[in-house]
Amino acid sequence: MSKNIVIYSDGTGQRGGILFDEPRSNIFKLFRGTRCGPDSAVNPAEQITFYDPGIGTKVPGAGFFLSVWNRVLNTFSQAMGLGLTGNIVDCYAALVRHWRPGDHIFLFGFSRGAYTVRCLGGVIALCGIPTTLEDGTPLTVDKKTARRIAKEAVKRAYQHTHSRPRKAADTRQIELLDQRDELARRFRAKYGAGTASGPNAYPHFIGVFDTVAALSSPKAIMILGGVGLAMTAAIATACSVFLPASAILDNWFFGAGIALAAILSLAFIIAFVGNFVSRMRSEIGLPHSKWWRPFHLLDMRMKFYDTGLNINVGYARHALAIDERRKAFDRVPWGTPGVWPERPKDAPAWFEQLWFAGCHSDIGGSYPEEESRLSDISLHWMLEAAHSVGLKYDPSVLKLYPDATGPQHDETEGFPFKWAKKINRVILPEAPLHPSVAERLRANEVLQYNIYKPYRPASLQQRRFLGGNSCT
Repeated sequence: MSKNIVIYSDGTGQRGGILFDEPRSNIFKLFRGTRCGPDSAVNPAEQITFYDPGIGTKVPGAGFFLSVWNRVLNTFSQAMGLGLTGNIVDCYAALVRHWRPGDHIFLFGFSRGAYTVRCLGGVIALCGIPTTLEDGTPLTVDKKTARRIAKEAVKRAYQHTHSRPRKAADTRQIELLDQRDELARRFRAKYGAGTASGPNAYPHFIGVFDTVAALSSPKAIMILGGVGLAMTAAIATACSVFLPASAILDNWFFGAGIALAAILSLAFIIAFVGNFVSRMRSEIGLPHSKWWRPFHLLDMRMKFYDTGLNINVGYARHALAIDERRKAFDRVPWGTPGVWPERPKDAPAWFEQLWFAGCHSDIGGSYPEEESRLSDISLHWMLEAAHSVGLKYDPSVLKLYPDATGPQHDETEGFPFKWAKKINRVILPEAPLHPSVAERLRANEVLQYNIYKPYRPASLQQRRFLGGNSCT
């Protein structure tokens, strides 16, 4: 009997299920409503779920220092793209453990988690899902084996080079793409994950909330590396010039401060070097490979080069935020215009990408429940789409109250984004909007951060609504 395997990947700092009354992302709400359990109506024989929390999330019982560490970790991970590979490996390993031929794969993600599941879809389309071990014997599905195989698929094959359209690639990039195809072919043959021509599985449904554009910044990496070196030099100078060793040892408070600063500076340097090492790739003996250049470096800035949607994916949905203004959270387009699979006229749409009112987390959730009416709109839209193609959920667990006039947030008003570079998202005149946007525009006033006023987003100034009036 076939089943659904549902993979959830949350955004940075997002992890539900810690406190009874907590802000929850749409990803965790979906997970809660679709998982099997003693309090759920979902039959585990028909559907199982896997939830991957975001990087830097607070763990149960975390105190002050651990909370501060999580803040630092979030900053590091956002600036340097740390942890993404681990997220992809975790999610793919869950599929290796649970997938059987005929099962339907559902992938959901928010923010960096949206990036993760879109990459995961790429891993599946490239490598398939193993059914045997290297020697042809039946696959063992213990966690250690699954993770070992997942690392091979993700790190060695999928991440050999960035995905990108071949039409836009130069000679070297095409050479690397050919090498990656060969590594994937060898992986499929090695683990019974498909044939020489393609994989044995594709995602049945991919649903993402506001995929972020860039996952690391060269400027931030250089700044963090420089800060680490500067801190190390300053500490060494202070200790050697101004204070004798006995003074530091006698004053435990001062000594602890110096030790903490030294650890932080070392962490800066390790993260900087680790980022460089993580981008190193090498494969010897591949076709189309020049013997004098077996090594190459992935680009420092992690982003989507290939924004196309694989035509073999069953269905896909993408919810985008109209009012997100942080440059670091710029939108990532998806889909291949003009390339659509043939479907029956009465079948659900293959791909929909709609704009919703609100900022990043007004679309993906994570605000207090009394402030989550806008995120309930996008969640309701996503849930209906997935449910129409087979996703199972317990309505007694997942109750939504979408409201187009709900409160809207603005992350650029808080630390640290208040001083960061801001942009208005570019929304083409023909880009489809969710019907709730027009309803919000018709309202006399709605709460926008800390003031009630008519909803007139800067990104929609060139659009016309309400009998031909522009959005001004």
